[in-house]
Amino acid sequence: MKIGFLYYKFFPVTGGAAIHGYHLAKELSLMGYQLFKLNGDKDPYTTKLRNPVTGFIWMLARCELIYIRMDYFLKPRNLLVILALLFRKRVFAELNAPSDELYLYGKSTSYINFVDRLMSIILNRVETVIVVSEQIKQYCESQLKLENVKVVENGANRFEDSTENVSTEIIDQLDTIKSKWPKVVVWSGSLNKMQNLDLLKKLAIRSNKRAAFLIIVKDEIGVHLPDMDTPNVFIWKKLNRSEVEYIIKKADIGLALYGNYDWCRWGFYNSSLKMYEYLSNELLTISNKEGTPVQRSSPNFRFAENLDEMLTLIEDERPSTGPVNQYRSWKHVASEISNLIHSPSPA
Repeated sequence: MKIGFLYYKFFPVTGGAAIHGYHLAKELSLMGYQLFKLNGDKDPYTTKLRNPVTGFIWMLARCELIYIRMDYFLKPRNLLVILALLFRKRVFAELNAPSDELYLYGKSTSYINFVDRLMSIILNRVETVIVVSEQIKQYCESQLKLENVKVVENGANRFEDSTENVSTEIIDQLDTIKSKWPKVVVWSGSLNKMQNLDLLKKLAIRSNKRAAFLIIVKDEIGVHLPDMDTPNVFIWKKLNRSEVEYIIKKADIGLALYGNYDWCRWGFYNSSLKMYEYLSNELLTISNKEGTPVQRSSPNFRFAENLDEMLTLIEDERPSTGPVNQYRSWKHVASEISNLIHSPSPA
C-alpha cells in the first residue's frame, strides 16, 4: 500500500514529534508499506518527492491513504487535508494534544473556540482520528463531537549500547558520576509550562547525597531551568539524539514530573514520550501523574503523590528487569495503526 505521509520534519531525529514520526515511518516501512513525504531530509524509510506541489498531486493520484499529523497552526500540512478530502482520499489524522495547549502560546479563549469549530468540521470528515490517550479522545468526542477516534498510545524502543556519535567528554563524565553516586536519576525534556521544574529542583536538592541528577534540556523561549547549584546536578543542552539515548540508558531512574495543567479543560493528557522511553529501557520511572494503563502495567512504573514518596523511591528501590516483549515498542504502535488501516471503513 502507498501512503502519503504528511508529518513534521523528522529526519535527522531530534525529539518529540520527530521521534514519533521517524519510528512510525520506519516500522510501517518494515511492514511493507510504501511511504512518501514532501518535507525534511531524505531518510531510509520514506521516499521524498522532489517538488511539494507536484508531489502532493502525485500523492492524490497514486496513494491509497493520506496519513497526516495535525496541529492547530495555519501550516500548509494542515491545509492539505482539505484538498485530500475534496479528492475523496482515505485520510487518517493524528492529533496528539487538545486545543487548550494553545494557551501556552498566548492564544485567547475565543481563538481556541474558533480552532475547535474548524477542527470539528475537518476531522468529522476524515476516516479515522488517532490520538495517544483517553484524555485526548475525550476532548475529541466532547468538544469536537467526533465519533471516529481511536487511541494508539506512544511507544519506545530499547536503546542500543553504543557510543557512536557520543562525545568522549560525555562518556568520561558519566563514568565518573556513576562511580561517585549510588543512584543516577535522569530528567529529559523541554523547559515549558507543562513540566514541574520546581519539584525537579526540590528533589535534586533533597537527594544531594543519595543520587546524581542528569538533566537534559531543550530550551524554549520564556522558560528557564531553576537554579540548581548543587554538586549532584549535571545539566546538558544541545545534545544530539545518540547522546540523549546514551545518557538515559546509563541512568537507574527516570523522572516524569508535570504541573497541575489547570489551564487545560481535560487535565494532564498522558502524551509524554519520556515515560515510554524510560520504561522500555528498564529505568525505575517515577511520575506525579497516574499514567496510562500501558504505563501502569510496567513493573517499573511508580506513581508518587508527593516529594517524600519520591525521595523514598529514589533511595530504596531499584529497577527490575524483564523480557523484551514486556515493553511497548514502536513496532506495537505501527501494528495497531496497520490494523486500523485494514479495518472495514465506517459506513
